[in-house]
Amino acid sequence: MIYELAQPHYNHGPQFPGQPPNSIEFQQLAVVDGATVERCTFMTHSGSHVDAPFHYLPHLPCIHELPLSHFYGFCVALDLRGFAPSHPIDADDLRRHEALITPGTFILLKTGGGEKRGNTREFLTAWPYKSGNGAQYLLERQVKGMGIDGLSTGGYPDVHAESDAHQLLLGAKKLLLEDIHIPDALLDGRRRHFAAFPILIANAGGAWSRPIVWDDGDLDSDSSAAEIATTIPNSVAAAMALQRSAS
Repeated sequence: MIYELAQPHYNHGPQFPGQPPNSIEFQQLAVVDGATVERCTFMTHSGSHVDAPFHYLPHLPCIHELPLSHFYGFCVALDLRGFAPSHPIDADDLRRHEALITPGTFILLKTGGGEKRGNTREFLTAWPYKSGNGAQYLLERQVKGMGIDGLSTGGYPDVHAESDAHQLLLGAKKLLLEDIHIPDALLDGRRRHFAAFPILIANAGGAWSRPIVWDDGDLDSDSSAAEIATTIPNSVAAAMALQRSAS
C-alpha cells in the first residue's frame, strides 16, 4: 500500500496567519489557447512542505544544499489525537510512545488536524504544536525528523511557541514536514518507508512536497501498488467541475 500524506494547494487554501492568500489562476485555457497553464502565487511554507535549517538559521543549509538522503528513510506514526487546541506537545506526551521513537526514524504526529484542515480559527491559530521541551526529547531519542498534521511545527501566536522547536530541530539539521494528512491506517505501530522530496528551489528555507509512505515491496513490483490518496475538498472539486463544464 502507498499512503499519500500531502495536502492540496488551491485558491485561498489555508495559510499561516499574516501571510498573503494563496492564488492559483488560469493564465491560459485549452479551449482558447490550445493548452491550459496556471499561474500560482503562494508561500514556500504553505500546503504540505518541508523546512530547511536555513528557515530559522541562515548559517545552515537551505533546500538546494541538503542531500537527497535528508528526505527519505523509515517512519512511524503516533496517535496524538485528543489534545485541546493550542496544546504544546511535550516530552511527557511523547514518552507514552517511547517504544516507537527510535534512532533514525522519522516521527509522524497525528493530532487530528489533517481532518480539520480549512480556513477556521482552530486550524489557523490553535493547532496542537511541538514545544521546545518536546523537541529536545526527540533530539535525545536521535530521530531523523518529524512531521505534523497541523499548520506548523511551532504554535501561534507566542514567539517562543512558534520558534523554540524549530530552532532546536532545525539547528540539529532534522527534517521538518508540516501541514500533512496522516491516514488512520498508519497508526498500527509499524515502521514503513517514507519520502518527502522537495521542489528544488535555490536559496530557500522551505519547499513544497508530496510526501508518501509505503510498505515493504510496494515499489519493487512491475504492477502498481494499491493507494490511499488525499481527498480534495468538495468545494475545490466543484470549482474544477464547473470549469470543465464551461469548456
